Amino acid sequence: MRVSIVGAGPAGTTAALLLARQGHHLTLVDRDPGPRPGEVWQRVGVMQFHLPQTLRAPGRNLLAQRLPDLHQALVDAGAVVAAPPGGPEFAANLHIRREVMERAMWEFTSREPGITRVCGHADDVVLDDGRVTGVVVSTGSTRQTIGADLVVDATGRAGRLAAAHRPQVEGGDCRVAYASRLFQLRPGADPGPMNGGPGWMAEHDGLLNIIFVHDAGTFSVLLARLAKDRELTALRDEPAYTTALALLPAAAQWTDPARAFPIDKVRAGAGLVNLYRPQAREVTSLLAIGDAVCTTNPTGGRGVTLAIRAAAELADLVATHPARQWAARLDAWSLEQLRPWFDEHLIFDRAMRARWGGEPLDPDADISWDLLVAATTQRPDFMPILGPFLGMLALPHTIDPLRDEVRAMLRNGWRPPTPPGPTRDDLIAAISGSLSTVAS
Repeated sequence: MRVSIVGAGPAGTTAALLLARQGHHLTLVDRDPGPRPGEVWQRVGVMQFHLPQTLRAPGRNLLAQRLPDLHQALVDAGAVVAAPPGGPEFAANLHIRREVMERAMWEFTSREPGITRVCGHADDVVLDDGRVTGVVVSTGSTRQTIGADLVVDATGRAGRLAAAHRPQVEGGDCRVAYASRLFQLRPGADPGPMNGGPGWMAEHDGLLNIIFVHDAGTFSVLLARLAKDRELTALRDEPAYTTALALLPAAAQWTDPARAFPIDKVRAGAGLVNLYRPQAREVTSLLAIGDAVCTTNPTGGRGVTLAIRAAAELADLVATHPARQWAARLDAWSLEQLRPWFDEHLIFDRAMRARWGGEPLDPDADISWDLLVAATTQRPDFMPILGPFLGMLALPHTIDPLRDEVRAMLRNGWRPPTPPGPTRDDLIAAISGSLSTVAS
């Protein structure tokens, strides 16, 4: 078949490689002309390009099994394969910066036989009697129609390709803002403390601190807060951000000048979203993958893993079923494998906002997964069930029995331990003082 994939990020690239190796003729469309050797790549249209990235175990395993040469290319680019302490190899994540990952995938795909690149903006799909037959691409003042037996929308969360043919999107803004900075470990320096996942994660009073371990001794320190918390907005300024890191115990150890130094500016933003949109059902030969279907709050580090799994599922369906069944079957798979993570993020974000807003824990409300982690200090027997979920090796419904256990613990007076660190008031006073010092 002739297949046009719009969007050359991890989802589109993975789908292109798998489909090309099935013998199809691939056209990969992207607005970005791609990286140039020896130059910094300012990727077009990717908000999180300079932000943390972790490929969780299911996504890494899929690449290692289905595209082992691509997996090796990522390792050669510096990616670190790391299992949780004492965990098996199949539970290992792949730690890498998003920009390093995309450059390696772009360059690898550009060498793949059967894949042609087109630089331009995909304006719309072409229809013939309810079937997609191509995609219209604009490059400057020039427009061309690329014929296709299948068009794949991998344009991401903000993509609007053929939106009129798809159901209404669900979800919305997480109401969370962030500040993040990239650091480099000094030669011979050991990493700082880690407690699983991307590296380190701890919730403080009004603030979430995540340390993402990357490739080549790099790491990012991310501070997330309520978007409406104006008093913590100052964290996007370098003096306030640096002051906050010095007060947060794990961040202070990681960023100790004797251990590491910053290699990028403080990058701040908001507009994090959880979105879900099913496939187009009124037309055939139009499929969507990645954030064009399921977008989750990136602080969870799940998006790229879900996108790569969806790309593989699409390729398998194309290989085994007729075109008229593709959308329905991909929808069914998404409802089973993607939608639960979207729903789980809604629970987590809602619970986190409530805590940051000073609301007491409610045993009758939805129990977020981080409370289950906190409860393991009292109930270490939770880990055989909780561990696979945390690694995305088991779906969220598997931890439902633990939620009931934690509800009972809350009713009996248990409360999660408070990690060491400043109160919100202490933090605000400190960062206000740092800004005053700079101003004077």
